[in-house]
Amino acid sequence: MMFLDRTVLGESEYAARCLPVFFSLLTAALLCLFVAWCAGWRMAAFVLAFYVAAPMELHYGQMVNFEAPELFFLLAAFCCFHLWRLRRATLPAAGLLIFSLLAMWTDWQGYLLVIYLSGQLLLKNPRLSARMAAALLLAAFLSGVAFLLQIHLAQPSAWHELLKAFHERSGRADLSGGQFTTAQWLRTQLGYLISLFNPAAMVLAAAGALAAFCVRRKLSVRQAAPLQTATAFFIIDAFYVCALRNQSYIHDFASFYFLIPFSVFPGFLLEHSIHAIETRLPNLAKAAAAISTLGLAAIIWLGIRSLANIDTQFCILDDDNGEPATLMPDLGHLIDKAFPAGAVIICNFDPYYSPLPYYARREMVNAIRTSADWQTAISDAAPRPAAGIIWPAEPKAPELLHQLPPGETRNVQVDGIPFVLWRPLPPS
Repeated sequence: MMFLDRTVLGESEYAARCLPVFFSLLTAALLCLFVAWCAGWRMAAFVLAFYVAAPMELHYGQMVNFEAPELFFLLAAFCCFHLWRLRRATLPAAGLLIFSLLAMWTDWQGYLLVIYLSGQLLLKNPRLSARMAAALLLAAFLSGVAFLLQIHLAQPSAWHELLKAFHERSGRADLSGGQFTTAQWLRTQLGYLISLFNPAAMVLAAAGALAAFCVRRKLSVRQAAPLQTATAFFIIDAFYVCALRNQSYIHDFASFYFLIPFSVFPGFLLEHSIHAIETRLPNLAKAAAAISTLGLAAIIWLGIRSLANIDTQFCILDDDNGEPATLMPDLGHLIDKAFPAGAVIICNFDPYYSPLPYYARREMVNAIRTSADWQTAISDAAPRPAAGIIWPAEPKAPELLHQLPPGETRNVQVDGIPFVLWRPLPPS
């Protein structure tokens, strides 16, 4: 993908977003086809409309991160799981294992997926499904061992850092170093959900989940498959959000995987309601379908309109002050030219870890604002060389500049904003 980005498509935000956009489109197509196969094209159209209209998908479906590929791998694994349950064929069984592995190699939700599916297999029909459950659990075990060995070989302290990261992500620390309360966490999660999922769609999803529970015994195995998938996604992401409180408190996209239940359940509610009207009041069926279509159009319009408050520029300096839209790529290109390949670049800005390293083509250590932390970052980079770039307007920058380790400094300007480049003195 890096080859395509830089050689074929060129180096730009658009090129970098090709991969997540590609997987977002794949997810939309797979979700539509899966629901259509299980419950018909009308429900599939409703589900697809809710999916593409969600501000979460419109905004974060193009984010250069693992969420979009992970969502596709998880959904593909569930589709293969339901196909295998219905047909017990080799192809869906192979697909289930492959997509489960891809999900586990992408993020931790893949392991939650395997645990959930294995539990379902053993609880529903242990005699017929024990081998598949064992295969999934063995794949998860081997994948986890391979991951732990890989990171240990790459960095001997990786296991310690992994435990430290898990402790931090499951804790209650905020970005300022303080502690948030349970009430603050709940208010924050509610705010994220309201802003990133249309409130009307959330209400319809709750009503759809209740309706699905009430009629579950009347549905065939095939008709119930999308609803079971939506329930599984809700359980997996709810566990992820609640277990990693720091992660979900800081990052609003932790609830990204709620896209599936917040699309399937509203779609089911509309389909179920129209079907009930067609059965009992056939003269009103066309009117109900027309009203539903107008409602979907309104939800899509509201979702697109909400992007005006969500789609804001990623600032690497200070969110309160506007910065040129070209600052990130221009600063990255400067870093690429100013420092040797393989160097670890330390900076005192970019606390939210932007795509700046993509343009700089360097590993970067961000938001290092004290001389003690700067020295620690240099030590952690060894045996690779370390260098730095400092934004002088950061409040602690004057003290940091005064206490930098011995080295060469050079003042530069990027898009009218001053920076200081720092290189350590060569060993004597």
